[in-house]
Amino acid sequence: MTSLQREENESALAQTYAAYQATRKLMLVLGILATLLATLVAVLVGRHLLKQTRQLETERLKYQTLFETNSDAVVILDNKTFTDCNPATLALFGMDSVEAFLRTPIQQLGTTMQANGATARDHAMRYIALARKQGHAVMDWQGVRQDGTVFSAEIALHAMQLEGQPVIQAIMRDVSERRAAEAAKEAAREAALKIAQSKSEFVANVSHEIRTPMHGILGMSSLLLKTPLNGQQREYTATLKSSAESLLTIINDILDFSKIEAGKLEIEQIAFSPVALAQGVVALFQARALEKNLQLKLLLPEAAPTALLGDPTRIRQILLNLVDNAIKFTHHGEIELAVRFDAEDDAVRCQFSVRDHGIGMSSETQQRLFQAFSQADSSTTRRFGGTGLGLAVSSQLAGLMAGELSVDSTPEQGSCFTLTLALPATSLPLVELPAPTLIRLQGRILVAEDHPVNQKVLAHQLDEMGLQHVIVASGTQVLERLANEAFDLVLMDWQMPEMDGLEATQRIRQLPGDSRLLPIVALTANANENFRDACLAAGANDYLAKPYTESALGALLAQWLPKAGSGTTAAAAEPAPLLDLPALHARYPGNPVLVNDLSNLFLSTTEASLATLKHALEQGDIETCRKEAHALKGAAASVTAYAVQDAAARIEICLRDGNPACAAAELAALEQHFRARA
Repeated sequence: MTSLQREENESALAQTYAAYQATRKLMLVLGILATLLATLVAVLVGRHLLKQTRQLETERLKYQTLFETNSDAVVILDNKTFTDCNPATLALFGMDSVEAFLRTPIQQLGTTMQANGATARDHAMRYIALARKQGHAVMDWQGVRQDGTVFSAEIALHAMQLEGQPVIQAIMRDVSERRAAEAAKEAAREAALKIAQSKSEFVANVSHEIRTPMHGILGMSSLLLKTPLNGQQREYTATLKSSAESLLTIINDILDFSKIEAGKLEIEQIAFSPVALAQGVVALFQARALEKNLQLKLLLPEAAPTALLGDPTRIRQILLNLVDNAIKFTHHGEIELAVRFDAEDDAVRCQFSVRDHGIGMSSETQQRLFQAFSQADSSTTRRFGGTGLGLAVSSQLAGLMAGELSVDSTPEQGSCFTLTLALPATSLPLVELPAPTLIRLQGRILVAEDHPVNQKVLAHQLDEMGLQHVIVASGTQVLERLANEAFDLVLMDWQMPEMDGLEATQRIRQLPGDSRLLPIVALTANANENFRDACLAAGANDYLAKPYTESALGALLAQWLPKAGSGTTAAAAEPAPLLDLPALHARYPGNPVLVNDLSNLFLSTTEASLATLKHALEQGDIETCRKEAHALKGAAASVTAYAVQDAAARIEICLRDGNPACAAAELAALEQHFRARA
């Protein structure tokens, strides 16, 4: 038993020892693994920390390098003062050390008063606060260097964190040279504008001086052609008239070119017949073409649009120029105006081509053909004359109408000029120029004109219309006549000795009785677009620019005087429409409902406006009257009620001049005009 027990104990002890040895080995293995793992982690962490340290050092060095080598001045500010600056800052302000800059107060780094009127410190603090609030700000700064010199700077302020603290980084740049260059550029621009204005004024003045005698030449030559002449006399007179018309064409080209350059030439949008337009152009030149033994043909497609929306006056001007050139440069053969229409999505593509068999031109010439004052060569000017402006104006007019004028030409074989436009079709009523017919009117006219030739022309034209007339040579004589005689209308030249038309018109509007309501038509050679407004503002009812045709004068007088045989007085003549409905339809194409609504609204609101004006004048409430007249003027302009617009403008002027009696007279005339047409 003892032996068995001993064996069991030895066996158990052996097993225990074996288990201990196994556990001990396991613990050793685990310890070794833990040590290796710890060592690996330590190595990895160490490498990561080392990498981060190197990155931070690299970033610090990069920032320090950028900070120190930046060509712009860089300054760091905390909540109290400057904390650092780069070398460019010292160079900008002319300082020797960073310490010297950091000790300098902000107000000593700039002029006492900045450009915006604030003190240097207030100006800086305002933008620093703005940068802290928004994160960034940009300010202008008038800086002062150590030597007292002043410079212009632009400062960009940025809010940022530096070493855990909020700071402002200010980047400063000297912009003195840039500002000086900008100032020089602005001065040059203003000088150019003044030169352009002077040029425009010169062109207008020269035009005025030329137009006055030109009106006399055209008028007298037209009158002379109506008298019995022998063949030679008629030829001389026709040549005189043709030369005057050519000179007038040159003047108009110069004026159009000047307007286009100044951006003051406007393109209309009215309904017109393209076929009738082309036929009119060809009819105008048929006689001239036959004189040179040339055939002038018109080719029209079988199907053509009835009406298009565009500017027929400017299209006609281009075609007249092209056909005129074709006849000028062609000695034999034929000239052809071909018209083609192609339907597009929402418009009609129109091509007007003028083909001739003339002298043609080289490709080099074609490249400069549409430049101002350019012709084929100097010999062209000597042989055929002209300024070289016609095609330049035509090309620019085509561009203003969103079209193109092109040319295809071969020397000695001829040229083909093509005007291409995209114009919308329309169902609006056609706006056509009235045919020149002999107009017979009745009434007594007072004519103020100081030029003897123009007096004779006007006398004959008024006689042809059946009008009685009295001619005087100054505004003073106008007033003397009106004091003792009755007239139905005054034709007032605007530039006369002693008293000009403007002063005479203003004085007429201040006369007692019915004379102050007398229609006044201003006659002037001034071709300035704004001159019509000046005439109307002075009290004129209408305006006619010299030189004008007899038909143009008759058409204008027909608006103010009754036709012969009507049995009515001027005041009872058939009233013209209150609104220019064709123009209003052209302004809102394809929308007749809107035009009708606008017309009805204008009638109702104008009725109320006139009542307000009358009540305000009776109560002496000038300010209310002035505001109402101004509002009525704008409303009338928006619906093409031009006579109402002009009358309201005159009421405004009367009130501005402190003359309520004048305003009351204008209002009475306006009420009469409105009641007769509403």
